[in-house]
Amino acid sequence: MIVPGIDERDARFARVRAAMQRSELDALVFAGKGHWWTGRGSFRYLTDFHLWGHDGLLLLPLDGEPSMVLNSPAVAAKIARRGWVTDHHGDAYLAPTMQRLIAGRGLGRARIGLVGERFVMGAGVRDELVEGLPDARFERADALFDAIRAVKSPLELAQERELWPLVLSAMERFQQIVEPGVLGSDIAAEVTRPLWAAGARDILIFMGEDPSEVTLPAPEPLRCDDKTRFHLEVCGPSGHWCEVTINLAWQPPSPDEARLMAAEVEAFERIRAEARPGRRLSELAAVFEATMRDHGFTIEGETNHFDFHGQGMDTIEYPWHAQARPWGQSQDWELEAGMVFSYHPRRRLLGYQGWTTGLNEDIVITEAGAERLSGGWDQTWRAMR
Repeated sequence: MIVPGIDERDARFARVRAAMQRSELDALVFAGKGHWWTGRGSFRYLTDFHLWGHDGLLLLPLDGEPSMVLNSPAVAAKIARRGWVTDHHGDAYLAPTMQRLIAGRGLGRARIGLVGERFVMGAGVRDELVEGLPDARFERADALFDAIRAVKSPLELAQERELWPLVLSAMERFQQIVEPGVLGSDIAAEVTRPLWAAGARDILIFMGEDPSEVTLPAPEPLRCDDKTRFHLEVCGPSGHWCEVTINLAWQPPSPDEARLMAAEVEAFERIRAEARPGRRLSELAAVFEATMRDHGFTIEGETNHFDFHGQGMDTIEYPWHAQARPWGQSQDWELEAGMVFSYHPRRRLLGYQGWTTGLNEDIVITEAGAERLSGGWDQTWRAMR
């Protein structure tokens, strides 16, 4: 397993501090929460520690060593032993300790950015922190940090690539052992066991045999008489996420299902060719829609489903893009090399009935277009006997 060293920490801190300097910020305060979906990525990025629970605040000054407070002294000590942030404190109430840390650094009148204020930091914690430092100037700094995290370092990309063979092996295992009568919960447990053994931190599973109900696995027997879809979202040992789908067919796809699959596979390849630095997510979405029309489909209405969203140490990161505006406040950012996206666009199609494609995997932006982190995963319907 690839383990980042202090050189990676220093490079991350340097990137953050360069952005702070450009924004004329004296310090950043990061909020962390052991929420497995979107609350702990900033702490993992800055401490290389997987925050499985608890809340915390981390102070990164423009100059000097960082400090943190967590509402578990024991977990704070564990984070410190990792060696990236060693000045640690434990307090059930975070704001008073962070106030003392800020004041102790001579930052009581400083300009301080808050990262995670909107989605992660408790409103009471934010209010207490700001009210306790009336001479400091606080401002939201999520966009600053989101832009940094969106571009993965070479080491992060290596960690993501390291995860993919494990996940694809689990997907192949599902195809090998699925059969009529097996319980959905049993096969999910069997397939994911090697992932847990390899150090996976969290796993989300969706599966189903009806296009209207692909959901969490249940202790109910599978029929294996028409179509079965299995989807995994895995947080690997490094804290990075990936997601992918497998489509199994005991009966041939209908003509419309086959046509839709052909259209979306073509759209995927066209988008990958266009997804170079300097392009925008809205332009990639336009390629998808044009391809659907080229295959004879009529787009009907709008969907708030994300076509693309950033993915890294949080399973959903900025930027993201949805067809419906202003739903989700999509960020139509200019693409940069090293950005990683979860790819899963879809549209409501006039008169269409049947299964959607479920086409879903991760891509990384390169100068030559989007690289498939799966290497070449077969997204199409796989014929089963």
